[in-house]
Amino acid sequence: MKIDFIVDEGSSKEDAYLIKDNIFGVFDGFNSLDKFIGNDDKTGGLIAATIARNIFSRNGKDLSDLAVEANQKIKEKIQESNIDINKKSRLWGTMFAVVRIKEDSFEWAQIGDSLILVIYKDRSFKLLVSDYDHDKEVLKIWKELANRKKENIRTLIDKGPLLELRNKMNADYGCLTGEDEAIKFLKSGIEKLKTIKHILIFTDGIIIPKENPSEEDNWRVFVKLFLEGGLKNIRDFVRNLEKDDPKCWRYPRYKQYDDITAISISF
Repeated sequence: MKIDFIVDEGSSKEDAYLIKDNIFGVFDGFNSLDKFIGNDDKTGGLIAATIARNIFSRNGKDLSDLAVEANQKIKEKIQESNIDINKKSRLWGTMFAVVRIKEDSFEWAQIGDSLILVIYKDRSFKLLVSDYDHDKEVLKIWKELANRKKENIRTLIDKGPLLELRNKMNADYGCLTGEDEAIKFLKSGIEKLKTIKHILIFTDGIIIPKENPSEEDNWRVFVKLFLEGGLKNIRDFVRNLEKDDPKCWRYPRYKQYDDITAISISF
């Protein structure tokens, strides 16, 4: 078994990762809309991602149970910070994807748009979940504003479309924010290793940007880039697209450079 990983910080610096024994994970933290900063100068997103990473590193329970425990610890930390857990715009949290390797199979669990993709020995592939693109409707609005050459689009959507999206958190899509409802969005399973060549675990920052938010992500190109040059090849491809689009007009997204964290496990 060969392990590779990349960490390429964007503007948020709120990702965390786990590589320990037979357990591997990525954690994509996100801050509240009022941009919470704790006493240690860490954002809420980094606090949440770190809490989840530390809980999963214990590696002694079912992955779903660890997710429940991580969610509870995030809730406790939010309450310690005197934040009303019922005000979704003030919540911070994390999405994650975790894999635990066994002798002839692997367990997995994920929530949100941190993803797991398996590549088989015949070069075919499978994304373990499909309903992860909760940002699509907001990014459609972003694209409309970009077509009109609007400046500072993020500030235009923060109190409208993005606030509406946050209010749907753990109602229409899931993330660990301390809300009990988050756990119903947890997805998990077991996959046999017999025909698998690579397992890729990654935060959404490495997903290839697309011009049309209504289109599906191009996983065929993603896999081709990996097979030709590993995670770094995908990272370089994504960063080159982002470099020439500082206003996020061509490729709608919330920031020019998102955090990238990815792990590959090869057999």
